[in-house]
Amino acid sequence: MNHRSLSVFDAFLSLLCLFAARVMPVALMAILLLTNLGCSDAEGDDFPEVTNNETANDDQPMPAAEAAASMQLPAGFEAQVFASEPDVRNPIAMAWDDQQRMWVAENYTYSDRKQHFDLSLRDRVIVLKDTNGDGKADQRQVFTDQVQMLTSVEVGRGGVWLMCPPQLLFIPDADGDAKPDGPAQVVLDGFTVSSSNYHNFANGLRWGPDGWLYGRCGHSCPGRIGAPGTLDEQRVPIDGGIWRYHPQHKTVEVLTHGTVNPWGHDWDKNGELFFINTVIGHLWHCIPGAHFIESFGESRNPFVFERLDMIADHYHYDRNGSWQQSRDGAANDLGGGHAHIGMMIYQSDRWPANYHDKLFTLNQHGKRANVESLRRQGSGYVGSHEPDFMLAKDAFFRGLEIQTGPDGDAYVLDWSDTGECHDHTGVHRTSGRIYKLHYQRTPGDKRAVAQAQRFAKPMCLAGSGKLPDLWLDYQAGKVTTERLHALLDDPNENVRVWAIRLLTDRWPLDTLMGPMKNVKYPDDQATYQQLLRVAKHDSSGLVKLALASTLQRLPLEKRSALATLMVSDASLAEDRDLPAMVWFGLMPLVDGDLEGLASVAADCTWPNTLTWITRGLVSKCNSDPEALAGLLKRAETMPAALQLAVLMGMDQQTKGWLRAQQPEHWTEFKMLDSVAKQQAIVARLSQLFGDGLSIDQLRQLVLNKKQPLQTRMEALQSLINARPKTLRSICESLITEREINAVAARGLALSNDPRAAERLANAYRRFHPNDREGLIEILASRPVFAHALLDQLDAAKDPIPSAAVNAFHARQILAFDDPELSAKLTAKWGSLRETSEEKQELIDQWKEKLTAEVLAGADLAKGRQLFTKTCSQCHRLFGQGEQIGPDLTGSQRQSLDYLLINLLDPSAVVGKDHRMTVVVTEDGRVLNGLLVLKNDQTLVLQTPTRRETLPTQSIETMKQTMLSPMPEGMLNSLSDAQVRDLIAYLQSPVQVR
Repeated sequence: MNHRSLSVFDAFLSLLCLFAARVMPVALMAILLLTNLGCSDAEGDDFPEVTNNETANDDQPMPAAEAAASMQLPAGFEAQVFASEPDVRNPIAMAWDDQQRMWVAENYTYSDRKQHFDLSLRDRVIVLKDTNGDGKADQRQVFTDQVQMLTSVEVGRGGVWLMCPPQLLFIPDADGDAKPDGPAQVVLDGFTVSSSNYHNFANGLRWGPDGWLYGRCGHSCPGRIGAPGTLDEQRVPIDGGIWRYHPQHKTVEVLTHGTVNPWGHDWDKNGELFFINTVIGHLWHCIPGAHFIESFGESRNPFVFERLDMIADHYHYDRNGSWQQSRDGAANDLGGGHAHIGMMIYQSDRWPANYHDKLFTLNQHGKRANVESLRRQGSGYVGSHEPDFMLAKDAFFRGLEIQTGPDGDAYVLDWSDTGECHDHTGVHRTSGRIYKLHYQRTPGDKRAVAQAQRFAKPMCLAGSGKLPDLWLDYQAGKVTTERLHALLDDPNENVRVWAIRLLTDRWPLDTLMGPMKNVKYPDDQATYQQLLRVAKHDSSGLVKLALASTLQRLPLEKRSALATLMVSDASLAEDRDLPAMVWFGLMPLVDGDLEGLASVAADCTWPNTLTWITRGLVSKCNSDPEALAGLLKRAETMPAALQLAVLMGMDQQTKGWLRAQQPEHWTEFKMLDSVAKQQAIVARLSQLFGDGLSIDQLRQLVLNKKQPLQTRMEALQSLINARPKTLRSICESLITEREINAVAARGLALSNDPRAAERLANAYRRFHPNDREGLIEILASRPVFAHALLDQLDAAKDPIPSAAVNAFHARQILAFDDPELSAKLTAKWGSLRETSEEKQELIDQWKEKLTAEVLAGADLAKGRQLFTKTCSQCHRLFGQGEQIGPDLTGSQRQSLDYLLINLLDPSAVVGKDHRMTVVVTEDGRVLNGLLVLKNDQTLVLQTPTRRETLPTQSIETMKQTMLSPMPEGMLNSLSDAQVRDLIAYLQSPVQVR
């Protein structure tokens, strides 16, 4: 048998089965094999044998009883083993039914980083029950073992619901005997599993108090979800966040977008939904219609200018150093680490009162349970760190879920492995535990018995006051519109919030990526008037937040009136959530009701929201200038802060524009005292509108060395935007002036003249060292320029050192597909290794060179200098550098394999937000980098040195590659000593001088 940590009984059973195999009939042996601790496994007797795939060592977890006994818990608590291997293995999710049975999803198909999923195996669902109340499961059966890629299970509404990305399945079980009544039905599909990232996929099925089935999905697996056969244009896009499905009405909604990988959620006693994000920012309030940060890259909706942050006022690791320093209990005071999974808001009364309504989440690297207190702040909530609740000593402990059981204690699923979340020790499939965190009450205490009724599933959650009855009645179809209208005046703000939600629960929600096509909104004028009344008179921030969320459920023509009532209340201007949530509801008006959007701006007292509205109006100023003109006229009587908000919106939206129609009232607006002080912005916008200085005046400013440097640089940039015929000669005259030649080089980059290329290449040493990387990028942007660059490499006069050209530049030159240039690149600089065999050979060579003894002799200070030169343009380490690529502070830097693979073969695994885009402009330039933003006016490309904003009309072709923008061949131009120093610095746990 391939089980670990067998009890004495299990060991005896193993010997008995071995004996039976020799002397007993096969049928009798099968009976013995399928009988273990009173659990029947008859449904899974053909289940494939699972084996471990350990690549690092043969370590084993502690025996389950020993692991439970070693857990540190507060006084009065103890950890019990509810179930362990072989009865449960690889538990990834659980659910409780109204018979107090625990349903457990076991996942065997999840594999390592090379294989991703082993589809020669199957996953299964088992059902456990403690029939005698001793805290241990003594009844077990297999519900199904015919699924794969299983991440979640939930029970109710006549059957069992399974998340098996890319599908949501339903297996009928109407009589509740834990035996399928028929085959699995595909309810939804489109939950993509990324080919380049096997984490972050859909998970987390749980019933909400409103009767919807809620789930989660990570950012790296964006999808388009719908019932099987749904046309693509009718599917709902999801890009990380929370979604829900109504089993009766067969509708699906995506409630939020953003965060990296949500993997845990729960409702508080008032029905507010909170969720845990596995890494970095960990705690979020689920506001329907919200766009959240902590997802890599920009939002796919071009009008999402800023996104909401997490609600925690802390992190569980030191943001100033490596997250690895917070592992293994080294940062107890902070919380133990950056990775979280599973979540419970404790609402039973079995535990002491100081744990009631607290949020618990499992900290993976800290091997503990973190505790958060939730309190109201503004329109939302803030989470604060409280003392950690549980600390596990077993090195294999990997808590995946924590839930309150029907007895009022907490149950914890332990994946029991060591190869997750930046650890790559292989796959350990033969272990798994479920722990019960038990509080020892005095004999005769009956309170926990009553708690079982409060946790009946799937009808509702625990609650207080009117809410549980309201949820139950709503699910049963007993709540009338009139009753909900009356509840809008209830003294409890949470009841009023739920009245708003339930009144609009069946109204369609925008996809957050834009209005859905052919959506029919209900014509409920009475409810709409009630919402307007509440917006005008209700002082609760939470109620206002529910109204802001509801904006996305209203017809476009009805949104401006409700929004105006909210943004006219200046007391809410600094609220953390409201300004963004109102804007998220107004975004579709840019294309659907511009006049209505302008009317909101006229009465807006919230600076952030006004800036975003202005950006929306500016985006249409060429086709519909009246809306922006009206705002500028209205701005003349606004407070200075709001005037600046309008100016900031105009400035931000027109970055990279070449020309724009001057809006009416611009001349008067720019003369306002608060606006006129922003000289640089006003000058740029005036030039954009054709209302600025003449070309000759700009030229005089640029060439006058007595003018402030900033003024000269801004004037030169205005000339570059205007592109006069004299631009090249002006830029050439400045190419040797170190203070301004970096801007002049960008002007010459617009030319395709070989003489301009030679001037730039010959002037390399005249550029400030900080600007030389940008010059090389310019020289690699055109074939003509690339010839000049390569000709000047290590030349006898005014040489450009070959080390100044990195693999990123070389790849860009090779993209020209010019045989002469490619040959010159090989001769003057070198070639890139492409085949996987060669890359692996190179990796092995460096591993042999970079022994522990060699790395111990490295010069870390020189390594830091090399990082600054070669890596910091894209990566941040210890708080220094750019955030174009991943922050290396939080990566697995101490692993030499990890570093060499990513340095020498960076395109082995590339997420969707880190693929290189190649852009060809109409004037012949070739640029590549990360695509940050693209709209009707501009395209923003993040190159290694700068954020390039290009007019969309100037782009001839654009192609996204499957390559990482991180260059290959990073180490080609470095000596062995330099590689040693760089690698040692990258592995350093602390910053060095």
